[in-house]
Amino acid sequence: MLKLSALLMARSIVPPLPAMRPDGEDAENAVPQRNAIFYGRVFQTGALVRKEPNVKADKVRALRRDDVLPIYAELQTDSGSAHNKTWYQVDDGYMHSALVQPVSWQVNRPRTDAGEDGFWAEVSVPFVDARAAPSVKAPRARYRYYSSAVFKVIKVVPTLDPPEVRRANPLPFGGDLDWWYQIEDELFPGRYFVPASQMRPISPAEFTPLSPDVDPLQKKIVVNLREQRMVAYEGEREVFTARVATGTTFKDATTGQVANFTTTPGTWYVYRKTPSQHMHNGAIGSSRSFDLPGVPWVSYFTASGIAFHGTYWHNDYGIPRSHGCVNLTPEAAKWVWRWTMPPNEYSERYTTLPAKARRDPAQGTTVIVQRG
Repeated sequence: MLKLSALLMARSIVPPLPAMRPDGEDAENAVPQRNAIFYGRVFQTGALVRKEPNVKADKVRALRRDDVLPIYAELQTDSGSAHNKTWYQVDDGYMHSALVQPVSWQVNRPRTDAGEDGFWAEVSVPFVDARAAPSVKAPRARYRYYSSAVFKVIKVVPTLDPPEVRRANPLPFGGDLDWWYQIEDELFPGRYFVPASQMRPISPAEFTPLSPDVDPLQKKIVVNLREQRMVAYEGEREVFTARVATGTTFKDATTGQVANFTTTPGTWYVYRKTPSQHMHNGAIGSSRSFDLPGVPWVSYFTASGIAFHGTYWHNDYGIPRSHGCVNLTPEAAKWVWRWTMPPNEYSERYTTLPAKARRDPAQGTTVIVQRG
């Protein structure tokens, strides 16, 4: 049985660690970090490093959103929230894991041709800024794409920048600027470009179904809302489990009204899947407001839009905190996406069962959401 956490999976995908480049320091002067097991991206400005792994310990310093830190160890302590007592050791102290996204840091050899149908790719560095054209001098687009976000690459184009411009504007996590990927964001088709070295092409082999020889009728997923955990079964055998973050209630910052986004109990069936979804809703300041490009490995199981999906905007599983969906680490969401029926073909952005098949467990995997 597989029991995966964000940390265990982060360790398995992190490549040999490159040098850490402090802000404003040239690549040639970057200093390698000692024995880091992976890197972490800070979620919010004001996140604290503490002297000990305890919420009452002295504050060492406050960090900024998107600071990237080497992580040297994971510790389980008696301090933290009721559901999350995991801490990370950093250079000068400790941070609670809820404040940090485990990220990959891998630069890639760019593909120079997208082919007739394009290809899928994931952000493989802590973050990369989208641009309005294939140039570091082009205006930044409205989005910063984060590690593990997935996009369809529709075109590969050479840079517009001469060598002297590229040398004067190195990427913060390394890699060259010779080629750029044009991204198919379904809200803004073809509008954005990212340096190709910052994205890892996803091979068709990563789309192949898991446990294809198991009778689809023997597959089911149980989501326990009280325990905030999902378990996948093949017959009576438990084959995968992961902590989740399901839906909750939110207070609207504008009106003060409480909106209910709890995940609906019941028996459902996976009926629609996509490797990547730009999820958005609501006006700024509203409890319904979110705007999340490249949400990875999405498996919808209710007509209202509740899905399993990967999450790059928090690392705090074990407590309800979503707008209804079942949040998972990107690695766990990918496992669910590959294991559940129906399979998603590499050439398809969406795979959707016809209406008459949407309650057929032979075609769409059964999902049971229970209160506890």
